[in-house]
Amino acid sequence: MKHISLMHELPAMKILQLSGSKLSSPYHFLRSQKVLAASRQVHKISAQVLESSAAEETVTSSFASFIHGVRPEHLSEVVCHRSKRMILDSIGVGLVGSTTRVFNIALRYCQQLYASNAVSSVYGRKGLKLSPALAAFTNGVAAHSMDFDDTWHPATHPSGAVLPALLAASQMLPPSSKPNGLDFLLAFNVGIEVQGRLMRFSTEAHNIPKRFHPPSVVGTMGSAAATAKLLSLNVTQCAHALAIAASLAGAPMANAATQAKPLHIGNATRLGLEAALLAARGMEASPLILDDIPGCSGFSAFYGDYRPKLLPLPANSHEFLLEKQDVAFKRFPAHLGMHWIVDAAASVRNLLINYSGSFSPSLIRAILLRIPASKYINRPFPESEHQARHSFQFNACTALLDGEVGLNSFTDGCLHRQELTELLDKVLVEHPEDNVANFDKMYGEVALVLENGDVLTGRCDTFYGHWRKPLSRESLLKKFQSNASHVLPEDKVNSIITTVDNLENLPDSSQLASSL
Repeated sequence: MKHISLMHELPAMKILQLSGSKLSSPYHFLRSQKVLAASRQVHKISAQVLESSAAEETVTSSFASFIHGVRPEHLSEVVCHRSKRMILDSIGVGLVGSTTRVFNIALRYCQQLYASNAVSSVYGRKGLKLSPALAAFTNGVAAHSMDFDDTWHPATHPSGAVLPALLAASQMLPPSSKPNGLDFLLAFNVGIEVQGRLMRFSTEAHNIPKRFHPPSVVGTMGSAAATAKLLSLNVTQCAHALAIAASLAGAPMANAATQAKPLHIGNATRLGLEAALLAARGMEASPLILDDIPGCSGFSAFYGDYRPKLLPLPANSHEFLLEKQDVAFKRFPAHLGMHWIVDAAASVRNLLINYSGSFSPSLIRAILLRIPASKYINRPFPESEHQARHSFQFNACTALLDGEVGLNSFTDGCLHRQELTELLDKVLVEHPEDNVANFDKMYGEVALVLENGDVLTGRCDTFYGHWRKPLSRESLLKKFQSNASHVLPEDKVNSIITTVDNLENLPDSSQLASSL
């Protein structure tokens, strides 16, 4: 029973004797003290070396260096003692926790999540099926992998966070309770509506984001709401689904322009689906998650100026936000802000051709971009395709060189062209006060300062595809056919168009997912 003494602060000698280690004898203890002293000296020297190079480090790199470099000899006796107490206690509370209801809900859910009888389809992989949650995740990642998905105002990517969850859920349900196409369409709009309502509770959310990537926040909530609707959860379960989703939401803007950014959409749609499924199985969460409770943040944790309002229960009719606020569809795969600067660059390119008879980079002394101030899309020399998709400079110069931006513009061959690098070297940036970082108010302007001193300027206030200048049906179909034809034959492409056109008449909405 001596091991009970681990619960108290003991002298170092006694701790080591109780441990049963090689250090239990006085000889080994004294020897260990010498080793610890020597290691501390080594640590002191290494700390001095680190201090001398501190100016070259970032906080993140210092954390990474610590994680990689720390060794067992850096642990003091007190740290070893206290941490072992923590481990012992944690194991104990974990063991007793395995008797609780919430543990059993989670356990049963995980057993289904990774079941071998996968039922949900994956984009572009005919015959491949995954569990519903994992299919939603992979399809969500696919939707945002090129930053080619739709954008709404306030700023978010609404569809990619909702649609994959619904596609997966529609295939999960048994034949006797498959939702029809109209059920599916309603659930989708519920997911879109919830996102829009939540974003309108914050003025901060109206602008291009700085802290959280919006779909990782409101998208997770929208996915949960949409799935809850499709599964016909009751009122209490719907509330719990939202609250559970809030605990699963959020991703930082620092991962924009990296391969991790598409995970934001994948996780949003997957975790929202999981939140609804957990609620359906009886998991409970805060009933006040969307309320502004002083001193105990719920969803308000994501926005500093969160001011929620009641969402009226529809009576005979309900005006969805989508009716008042359309979405923007992108013509090329890049951040929405790039579309203003590309159209402005294409415009001034034509002016230069008319001015000189051809486009010649040698005529250009400087390229001035007048753009909103937004750090994560102001990238003078992007090094990867994901950075290039988030670079005003890259997209402007590509449009100047090629007259357009498309799928192939972000390949390594295009990204590292010498002539592109030479143009990037000439770029200057201004942030006019009237050009705010807001997709409903911003503009793009490109001015070419020529070697002879003349200045040519192109400007775009509203690009084609923006909600103020929406794509025509012909243009939207052309985009879909071009994208889908990369993985599907023409007859399948056309079949999907027909199915979506007649979605409200589809007797079994899972047929849509099966066609992908």
